[in-house]
Amino acid sequence: LTRSLSITSAGHSTFEKAQGEKVTLPCTFVLSEEDEGPLDIEWVLIPADNQKKEQIIIMYAVDRIYNHYYAAMTGRMQFTNPDPRSGDGSLDILNLKSADTGTYQCKVKKAPGVQSQKIQLTVLVKPARTKCSIEGSQEIGKDVILKCASQEGSPLLSYDWRRVSGTQELP
Repeated sequence: LTRSLSITSAGHSTFEKAQGEKVTLPCTFVLSEEDEGPLDIEWVLIPADNQKKEQIIIMYAVDRIYNHYYAAMTGRMQFTNPDPRSGDGSLDILNLKSADTGTYQCKVKKAPGVQSQKIQLTVLVKPARTKCSIEGSQEIGKDVILKCASQEGSPLLSYDWRRVSGTQELP
């Protein structure tokens, strides 16, 4: 039985953060003596939309960091530890945007050892200003539709209607 490298941060796999905040996606690992190949750490974004393909967003290979693959995050992401060889391949994402929501996978390879871990990140967006309107003629005996909607907000928004003057009962 040969020991191989293992990812030690496999506990917390879902993160919820507000737009504009910073998140650290953990990926710490321990190598074993059998792992002799070059160290390779890859962070991949698996989009929620199955039609789009996985995207490498940052990697560490042959003692260099490559972080120019994913334009949407250029300048907003970095390895938490500038030297991931230390056993810390965690990823910082700064100034979160709603489009950063998705499944992130950390892959650590040092032959013959290979391990990976997935982390779900949800970026929460506060509701934008709600726009309300009335449809229909406002006459006694006629039906009207009161509408309210917000362009932005996550998770999905829910609305609660109350009458604030007159009787409390809604028709």
